[in-house]
Amino acid sequence: MKKRYNLLIITLFFSALLSSQTGPGGVGSRDGSSSLLVWLRANDLNADGNINNNPANGSLVSTWSDFSGNTNNFTQTGTNRPSYNSSGTFNAVNFNSSLAAAQFMFGSTSGIFRNASTFIAINPVNTGNSHTLLDHSNASLRVEQWFNTNRVGLTRYGVADYSTSIASPFNINSIISYHKATTSSTVEVRVNGATQNLNIGSSTAGIPLDRIGRNSNGADEASGDFFEIIFYNSRVNDAQKIIIDNYLSAKYGSITIPVNVYDEDNAGSGNYDHDVAGIGRVNSSNLHNDSQGTGIVRVLNPTNLGDNEFFMWGHDNGALQMNTGLNAPSIIKNRLTRTWRVSEANTSGGTVDVGNIDMRFDLTGITGVSTGNLRLIVDTDNDGNFNDETPISGATNLGSNIYSFNGVSSISNNRRFTLGLALTTIITNRRITHRVNN
Repeated sequence: MKKRYNLLIITLFFSALLSSQTGPGGVGSRDGSSSLLVWLRANDLNADGNINNNPANGSLVSTWSDFSGNTNNFTQTGTNRPSYNSSGTFNAVNFNSSLAAAQFMFGSTSGIFRNASTFIAINPVNTGNSHTLLDHSNASLRVEQWFNTNRVGLTRYGVADYSTSIASPFNINSIISYHKATTSSTVEVRVNGATQNLNIGSSTAGIPLDRIGRNSNGADEASGDFFEIIFYNSRVNDAQKIIIDNYLSAKYGSITIPVNVYDEDNAGSGNYDHDVAGIGRVNSSNLHNDSQGTGIVRVLNPTNLGDNEFFMWGHDNGALQMNTGLNAPSIIKNRLTRTWRVSEANTSGGTVDVGNIDMRFDLTGITGVSTGNLRLIVDTDNDGNFNDETPISGATNLGSNIYSFNGVSSISNNRRFTLGLALTTIITNRRITHRVNN
């Protein structure tokens, strides 16, 4: 019986490790086990996690690989291929609807999803046609519902066109998302800061997935720079919507969104734009309390997460390596170059306290780390320096290079944090010898 209990404990332990939310903003997982069905990132075209091996500017794109873990890649051949655009602020897959051949890409999965959410980060261009985002033989999502309507919408082929009153966001970096629940005939459409519920006439209709753009010339083609496409085959909840919006907004130049709870991505806060993720709660039915995203930091188990409260973080893109000579307390020999900053706020922009949190760090590739020397360092006085702070000890080794600090209470709104390795001591023959852990 004792062996059975031990086995149960071990099973639960590893299940907890494997359930980390590594999807966009920390919503969903990248192992194919969650509702995250498709995740295309133009800054990582081959989905290998390396953003430095993308093709040359202007290259034709034959495959846009899926980062979700489902291998739902999008492909194309010949003159219908879009091109890779790395000449702008953000890398993109560019669809040019002014060319003679329609540019579109086929996905590895297809369907009309009655219960789904999709987010598309895009800078669309008005070339004189109607403009399609995602397309299927039965329906399509439209940046511009029809030529010169200048309205975002959805089309059910052979049934009707459904237009919102939201203007097509031509020539600006934008987040366009669609959300539908199984039994509803209403699709929530969100375009930057605007939202509208659109009645599409039937609960059996839904959000299409088959192609990016439409395979027709002269109308309904895709247009502009596509930065990122995210598709869940289950409608994300309201808290998760806010988190994903904030992740995309921070990543693509502070795009206006309906609820902005993360403000560390602006220049005045230091441009902590990278690997943004978060936890949050709108109410008891709409919450997300375990998140990691694309970075090495996982936050979970908040003890006081209330309605309309969020805890989000991002980093400054500093190197993931321990260095000497950085500002740090005297006990710290080596400190991570990378730092993170936190927004702990409600949906009205006010400061809140979500309680104590557990923080886990995946330190794969960083040498010299142990539970004895690892320290969490928090800029508690928010002066931009760590050298006047008291490092936090007590890390737990969870295995696979993952270290946890449990019950952290010192991080609050706008505060920075990082990691360091402390000097340790060995007492031999009553003499104290300092040993540096590198």
